[in-house]
Amino acid sequence: MNYRSFIKDHYDGLPGALTAVSGFITGHEALAGRLIRSGAFDVHGCKRILDAGCGNGRYSKFLLREASPDAVLTSFDLSQKMLERSRKRLGNPRVTHAAADLTRLPYADATFDAVVSGWVLEHLPDPRPGLRELARVLKPGARLLLLATEDTFTGAMCSRLWHCRTYNREELRRTCEVCGLKWERELWFSKLHSLLRLGGIIVELHKPF
Repeated sequence: MNYRSFIKDHYDGLPGALTAVSGFITGHEALAGRLIRSGAFDVHGCKRILDAGCGNGRYSKFLLREASPDAVLTSFDLSQKMLERSRKRLGNPRVTHAAADLTRLPYADATFDAVVSGWVLEHLPDPRPGLRELARVLKPGARLLLLATEDTFTGAMCSRLWHCRTYNREELRRTCEVCGLKWERELWFSKLHSLLRLGGIIVELHKPF
């Protein structure tokens, strides 16, 4: 089974339905708000924002909260059920939803001022096609918030639970650079996460001018 079929089957089923529950248990529902805000990944002033692999709308919720009132949010996912969950959760006319594949984005070059891609890259057998597509649809100078599962003990547990791969931080940095994305700064959910090296790889990337 290729990754597209797996993601559709996996997240259309019970695991997808449980993402809301697991988000509250792990604290990720609340912690997501610490990443998307002034002083962290700041989207104020961005007019076109992409939630790449939106899932149940966890990050879309905070993007809408922090973005300018006239900003438009575009969200996509491979799973139709996850798109339904996101639509139901957000219920906001400023958001459009579409079924799409990260490696074949249906958007023109240099479309978005900001992109968030949370826990999506680890489902790809090769991250480079997805990263190149994200770089392509970003405007020059625009920013990407990337979250990915790290090759740590807790990351290995997540990998087994969600049937995904993990990434080495330095290897991912080099891969991002090769794909046209500058590794600008690393973020953490909290000081405790930073101290204990928990929470995975969270990085703000820029597309150079």
